[in-house]
Amino acid sequence: MKALLLEAVGRLEMIDLPSPHSLPGEIVLRLSHCAVCRTDAKMWQQGQRDLVLPRIPGHEICAFDPVSGERFVVWPGESCGVCAACRAGMENLCRSMKIIGFHRDGGFAELVAVSTASLIPVPANLPGPLSCLAEPLGCALNALDQLRLSPGMSLLIYGGGTLGLLLAIAGRALGAEPFLVETNTQKLERSNALREHFGIGGGVECPQPGFDAAVNAAPALNTLWEGLTKLRADGSYCLFSGFPGSDQVHARLINEIHYRQLHVVGAYGCTRPQMTRGLALLAQFGKAFEPLIEDRIGLDQVPLVLPTILSGEAFKYVVAF
Repeated sequence: MKALLLEAVGRLEMIDLPSPHSLPGEIVLRLSHCAVCRTDAKMWQQGQRDLVLPRIPGHEICAFDPVSGERFVVWPGESCGVCAACRAGMENLCRSMKIIGFHRDGGFAELVAVSTASLIPVPANLPGPLSCLAEPLGCALNALDQLRLSPGMSLLIYGGGTLGLLLAIAGRALGAEPFLVETNTQKLERSNALREHFGIGGGVECPQPGFDAAVNAAPALNTLWEGLTKLRADGSYCLFSGFPGSDQVHARLINEIHYRQLHVVGAYGCTRPQMTRGLALLAQFGKAFEPLIEDRIGLDQVPLVLPTILSGEAFKYVVAF
């Protein structure tokens, strides 16, 4: 089979590999689509904490059973099922987690072996490229769950890329009032029609303080300070995107949390139920999500689009097999 193998940081090569074999409890699926995540691009550029090389990347997968033809998206995790986190319904925090595209081979290949427990059936009316958004949308729902978002709450989102828009759409679906901050005016303009469709406000800066909740879908450290200052007292901030480098957090930020009794939470990945909820949202709104698909590309084009993805200028590229 054809596959893209990340042999080392900076070296992603198209090669021929034997077809994978399924172990007990697994199934071999044929890929129909696999989205390219910003994390895939960062793994190529600088590696990643959970990455084990060499590796076939790709974890936003839509694939089908070659025997039955049934389509699935794949929750990319493989948790132990017995630890405290798993028993509490937080399998995304399992200490023994194995992730497709990180610890085991992923979807930048014609075939992939996955656990049958990770399969989520795709509704017949949902196109394959859109179904690939189920995993990032599940991650967005995890962040909103950590914020305990409820109807009527105001939600401030930093970052107008794919994840920022998915956070905003998911927030609107939960009955919240989202406002998206994106300093790149061209990127903001590109999302105008999508935001108007879902009734999502947006601008290059936050209009006023007093938000109930905030979340960063941008890796700039200043979004933490700015977001905290825009919250009402007792408001909540979710760290959704990590920060690069070794920048230090200033004491004034800690004092802001302390004196105004703010709540700061993290969000990492998603659970299988959250991804299932994401898939249901995609099926509900269907083609309204189409503007988030930047382009459909061939497997051989993935290395060419990685720099564009890292620049933050594009929405979601999807490999079509």
